[in-house]
Amino acid sequence: MQSFKQSKRLLYFSLKREKIKLLFWLTGCLSFVLIGITAFVFIYDDPIDRQAMVGAMSNPAMEALFGKVIGIDNYTIGAMYSHTMTVMTLSLISISAILLVVRNTRLEEEEGMIEVFRSLPTGKLAHTTSAMVLLAIYNIILALLSTIILIAFGDNSMDVNGAVLTGVIYGLVGIFYGSVALLFSQLSSSSRNATMYSLLFLGLTYLMRIIGDTGIEWLSWISPLGLLYRTKPFVTNDWMPVLLILIGTLLFISIAFVLQNYRDLGSGLLPSKAGSRSASKLLKTVPGLALNLLKTPLLIWSLSLIVLGVTYGSVMGDLETLIAGNEVIGKIIENNPDQNIVNQFIAIILGLLSIATVIPVVQILMKLYSEEKKGRSVYLLVGKRSKNYVLGIFVALSFLVSILLQTIQVSAFAAAVMTTQVKGIVFTDILLSGLVYLPALWTMIGLVILLFGWLPRMIFSTWILLGFSFVILYFSNLFDIPEWLKGISPFYHVPDVLAGEMSFLRLFVLLILGILFSFIGFIGFNKRDSII
Repeated sequence: MQSFKQSKRLLYFSLKREKIKLLFWLTGCLSFVLIGITAFVFIYDDPIDRQAMVGAMSNPAMEALFGKVIGIDNYTIGAMYSHTMTVMTLSLISISAILLVVRNTRLEEEEGMIEVFRSLPTGKLAHTTSAMVLLAIYNIILALLSTIILIAFGDNSMDVNGAVLTGVIYGLVGIFYGSVALLFSQLSSSSRNATMYSLLFLGLTYLMRIIGDTGIEWLSWISPLGLLYRTKPFVTNDWMPVLLILIGTLLFISIAFVLQNYRDLGSGLLPSKAGSRSASKLLKTVPGLALNLLKTPLLIWSLSLIVLGVTYGSVMGDLETLIAGNEVIGKIIENNPDQNIVNQFIAIILGLLSIATVIPVVQILMKLYSEEKKGRSVYLLVGKRSKNYVLGIFVALSFLVSILLQTIQVSAFAAAVMTTQVKGIVFTDILLSGLVYLPALWTMIGLVILLFGWLPRMIFSTWILLGFSFVILYFSNLFDIPEWLKGISPFYHVPDVLAGEMSFLRLFVLLILGILFSFIGFIGFNKRDSII
């Protein structure tokens, strides 16, 4: 038991450090659950409308996105919620769990905090134990509150048994993928690699679920996401997959704890790639260093955005069937009888894809914040380099990457749409409609620079605006959100090119805002001291 000594005290320490981030993730996940169930209950009160959805959702494209239709003979609100919301919610919770575990294990080891803890009378496994207990607390709270929301806001088809099962799979999937992240934290030599491998594992299991639900069914049964989807809450309420995932979770945690005893502090069990004998001339420059730090994450994000674009583009062939008589989607896209309904839906998808592009672009600037927080940015300022030069390199890189990633993703989406042979759609029109979102992306970049310059500790509030923009884009017409509130999102002001709406004034205003925010941010960065 000496290996676990002082685990409780380290848990209190972790809770104190993580409480804001955990509250943020908890609020985001629960809001996703609440908005989903409220929308279904509010819109789909007619069983005839719900049953009409079954045929539209029973095709490979929709099964790839959501999974095979469950409750096909009686498509209740509960069945609809389980069918369309389960996989997306499980994925969101899994991402939060992976980031939580890596942040509280491998990242703290990199920063030297574990070395400090071990200099005190603490057990060798105490810190890891506290991280996993913190993960369990977070997911148990998430499970309980999700269950309460489903019982409180669901309709008569959503019984207590189904709500409890839904809450359990929400909590369990987080602990499972958190245990996967813990295992990769033992194998990897850096937090970046641990996060990358864990997210790749999540992506692989998601892909296995897609292939399994659209063809090779056994792949879904060995994918944790596919397995938990087959619990079918509010329909069959099958608890067997829960038991299987629980066994897998305990297995991963046990292996991770054993492996920790076999590695040295600061190292990983997988051999690190041997570096060059000497650094290249490019690496001795700020642009070269920035590219070296970001090349792997940007490559992964490029591939992920391509897959996302192709996935959404591939469903366009069945879109008219899905939309026909569908009141929810009609309200989401604010159906205009004078415009092609497919064009209107494509405009919504392009907005969602653009929001996804913001994530890796913002992370470029947050990398500079991270380096400053760790005290390493001072090495970039040696010699004749100014603060403006260093920040300018990262800003220029973020702008260039935004153009590159947006072009790649929209091109992949447009190419996938072309393969569905949808009538009246031209590749270049879709590409242009996606590229006009760039000024909105640049406004977000400007906001990050502004916060980095004046309020660096508030830089993570950018994610709140990004999440708000997603809600505005996807749900504003469902809930009649007022115009002034919609206007807070930069993406709301982007004109719909496919609908013949091209406002250069709005794009110019977004561009000017991005430049203005950036300029003010540069001033603040030059005036303030280091955040260490």
